[in-house]
Amino acid sequence: MSDLKVSDSAGNPLHVGSFVIYANTGTKGNVTEIISDEEGTWALVDKTNLYYKPEVLKVIKQVEEKELGEIILTREEVSEVLEKQKEAGKAEMSDVSVESGG
Repeated sequence: MSDLKVSDSAGNPLHVGSFVIYANTGTKGNVTEIISDEEGTWALVDKTNLYYKPEVLKVIKQVEEKELGEIILTREEVSEVLEKQKEAGKAEMSDVSVESGG
C-alpha cells in the first residue's frame, strides 16, 4: 500500500526505508512495511520485527556507529591511571551509620 500518506510523531513523512526511533525504549530501526487495517495504520520496524503506530515513531537521521580508536599510552600514563584507580578503591566501608530494623 504505497499510496498511504503516513506521518511520524513530529509530522514528518514516514515511508518504507525511513530510519526511525521509538522514543519510549530508544529502539532504532528501518521501516520495512506500512500497512493499514481496521485498527489503523502500522509501520513494521526491522530491529524488533514489531508493528508500531506511526504517531509513536520519529524519523531520525541514521548515524553510523562510531569507530573505536586505538589509544596509545606511555608507561608513565598507564602508571598514573592505575594509581588513580588504586586510590579510588581505598574507600573504607564502615558500619557506623548502619541501622537494623526491628
